[in-house]
Amino acid sequence: MNKIAGIDLAAKPKNPTGMCFMQGDYKLLTVYEDKEILNEINEEKPDIVAIDAPLMEKIRIREADKILKKYGAMPPTMASMTMLTKRAMRLVKNFDMTVIEVFPTATAKILGFYDKDYKKMARFLGIEVKNEHELDAYISAYTAYLYLNGKAIEVGKKEKIIIPKVFR
Repeated sequence: MNKIAGIDLAAKPKNPTGMCFMQGDYKLLTVYEDKEILNEINEEKPDIVAIDAPLMEKIRIREADKILKKYGAMPPTMASMTMLTKRAMRLVKNFDMTVIEVFPTATAKILGFYDKDYKKMARFLGIEVKNEHELDAYISAYTAYLYLNGKAIEVGKKEKIIIPKVFR
């Protein structure tokens, strides 16, 4: 069974980043600094990391961003998203495992459990979270689980964002 990590990365280290590790059971935590994130990844040694942050070397609007706009995706060219992208790219260069980009809001909307109140979503999922960042980290990890089990698709051309398949 694969060990999966989900990260809801904050643009700035002073803001909370949610992390989730999943392998049968799950572990949630809130961290801040890059060093804390890297320490957790190095300690847990996941096979795959699903990160809720744009992963691209050159910041621009991608095909995937246009497609996911209907789910509320913000353009990577916004100042806060640019900062997030740069932090994500610095971090993932230190990861020695598969890394995928995910968008938890799209996952929640596609799977039909999205609610503006993160506590309602956590109750629906049957998990206890300290904040919305831990919830998004859990959903990120779950998206990776779906991906590993053939129940997700890649959206976009060069840089791809992973979302669940739509089953109707």
